[in-house]
Order: sequence, then C-alpha cells, then structure tokens
Amino acid sequence: MAAVSSFVLAAAAAASVAGGVQAQKEAKKQANLAMEQSTAAAAETKRQTDRSVTLEERNIKDTQDRQRLAYLASGVTLEGSPLLKLEETRRLGAENLEEIQKAGEAGSAAQLAEGRMTAQAAKSRGRQALISGITGGASSAARIAGK
Repeated sequence: MAAVSSFVLAAAAAASVAGGVQAQKEAKKQANLAMEQSTAAAAETKRQTDRSVTLEERNIKDTQDRQRLAYLASGVTLEGSPLLKLEETRRLGAENLEEIQKAGEAGSAAQLAEGRMTAQAAKSRGRQALISGITGGASSAARIAGK
C-alpha cells in the first residue's frame, strides 16, 4: 500500500512541476502576443500620424496659396502686413504640425508601454506558476522521502 501512495505522490509531484512549466510557456505566449499587438498598434498610430501631418501640410500650403492669390488679385503687394500675415500662417501651421507629431509619438509610446506592462505581468504570472509547481512537486517529493 505504501508503494501505491508513494507512486501517487510521485505522480502528483511530476504533475505539479509539469503544470508549472506549461503555465510558464503559456504566459510567454501571452507576453509575446501582447508585444506584437502593441507594436502593431503603435505602427498604425505612426501611420495615421504621418498621414495627418501630410494632410495638414497640404492644408497649410493651400491656405498660403489662397492668401497670396487674394492679395495679388486685389493689387496688394506681398510686403508689410500681407507678408506678416503669410508668416503668421506659416508659423501657426508649423505649430499645428508639431502638435500632431507630438500627439502621435505620445500615443505610440503609450501603446508600446502598455504592451510591455502586459507582457511583464504575463511573464510574472508564468514565473509564479512555475515556482508554485516546483514547490508543490518538492512538497510531494518530501512526503515520499518521509515515508
């Protein structure tokens, strides 16, 4: 009868360790998936930001062209106040472009940071499961040795 209970304890020890190893493998998969998803989301944010910048640059240029044409059509030279207005349009446009870039970079960085945190949490759960499996296996092994 003691041989049977020793066998059962040994099987329980092996199952406990195997369960911990499997949980750690699954956690690594989850961590990799989290990083892949956050990297893809960050890349999409960058693509959208680049597109927004391109559209804003086009809008700025179109606005400046309309201003120039309006001044020239009315017979006003592009000196003095008209030139200052064109410069203000350029400056405000540059500020808008900078804000679009900063917002895109911040969004992309936040997505990557969230992916890293999710991956680290998954890896931590995997390590805890592995340690728990090893500890459970060692406990079962100690009971076998104590018999």
